[in-house]
Amino acid sequence: MLPLVAKKYADDAGYCNFQRQLLHTSLAKILGSLKPGMTTPEVVRCPDGHFRRAIYGLGPYIADYPEQSLLTCTVQGWCPK
Repeated sequence: MLPLVAKKYADDAGYCNFQRQLLHTSLAKILGSLKPGMTTPEVVRCPDGHFRRAIYGLGPYIADYPEQSLLTCTVQGWCPK
């Protein structure tokens, strides 16, 4: 959640830059523990029985509204607040 600010600063270029930096820094800190798995190969056994080096990735997930409601455990059509 971004910090609350008076409406007069909402369009300020400096504050917008601060918000952007805060978001990216927060995500980097939260997801930092996943970085080794996405950069260092790990030897895993695949279903076919062979061993292979794997690098895991984190990507976007696209879902329609009913699926989003199911994933977030909310009722369709209701405000989650």
